[in-house]
Amino acid sequence: MSKGAVKHVLYKIFYSTPDGDCLVYLGRTNQPIKTRLRGHFTSKPMMRKLDPRLVSRIECVELPTEADMFLYEIYYINLWKPVLNCDDKSREELTVRMPELDFQPLDLDEIGLQKFIDKVNEEDEGRHSHDERGPGDGAGGAAKHSNR
Repeated sequence: MSKGAVKHVLYKIFYSTPDGDCLVYLGRTNQPIKTRLRGHFTSKPMMRKLDPRLVSRIECVELPTEADMFLYEIYYINLWKPVLNCDDKSREELTVRMPELDFQPLDLDEIGLQKFIDKVNEEDEGRHSHDERGPGDGAGGAAKHSNR
């Protein structure tokens, strides 16, 4: 596929749980996968917020057409029922089967997952330090004034 060609990608995000890895979200994108994941981990509008600290693995597969991508997304959401997918999920079980796709693991270091984890941890620390200050402590306790 040429470098400038649009890619049609399905991806699966797994969280680590005490019982092992759990598929929590299935998504699709025509963007570079790293760009799409950045949106999930940084609360971009219209994207499901995911906690990068819980991610154990991400797998993806490229499809030849956008139509195939849309069809497989709905198919897999209804087959696997990932907990964070709310749209396009039926309560009924599928009665059809489609050929399985060969999802491949993404290198979590290559997509910069640790950077997203660090950012979330910093945000949490900022919230906790703000919560621990007493009333009237302001942004950094009592302000010091200089006589300049």
